[in-house]
Amino acid sequence: MLIALQVVAWFVALAVFMSLVEHQVHAKLMHRRPKFFLFRNVRARTKIFTSHALEHHSQYREEFHDEPLPPGEDRGIRLNPREGLIESLPFALVLAPFTTIGAIMFPIVVVLHHLTWNFVHLEMHQPKGHFFGNTRLFKQLARHHYLHHRYPAKNFNVFLLVGDYVFGTMATPTEADWAEMRRQGLTDDLPAVPVNDEKPTRAAA
Repeated sequence: MLIALQVVAWFVALAVFMSLVEHQVHAKLMHRRPKFFLFRNVRARTKIFTSHALEHHSQYREEFHDEPLPPGEDRGIRLNPREGLIESLPFALVLAPFTTIGAIMFPIVVVLHHLTWNFVHLEMHQPKGHFFGNTRLFKQLARHHYLHHRYPAKNFNVFLLVGDYVFGTMATPTEADWAEMRRQGLTDDLPAVPVNDEKPTRAAA
């Protein structure tokens, strides 16, 4: 019983930690050009910025949804769980002398975070009609992320919003934002409307 409680406690603590890490990586790396001279010409560092801030945000700036694209043709829309696992191992080794459970849980939580992030983020931008796509929780998360595309300095978290609350980066939607979110089906009262439709149609009762 004690071990089970420790596993749950570590899972919750590490999930919160990953929300904070996601927020800072998104804010500091994905939305900022490398300034330190050692990183300016590092291709991998520059690619992090260009693939997300320039390509991904330009692709989904006007229209939040898109038709699904073949792997490799979409821009900045996925995290790499394998890379996440590899990057988590040094931190797991640091934890190991102090807590075996924490050391084991950390790579697991990182991989689960990346898989969940991909699943949710893909459904937001390239909806495939998954069961959770019309739930109130998903639409709340989709609105949160839509506002990030409207205001790139806000709403850096995708599905676990702890980081945005802690760092004070929650965006407040305007009336125009609400109107556009209704048009794109991100509220509970209206379905998504195709781009070529001029007026939204209310869902049938």
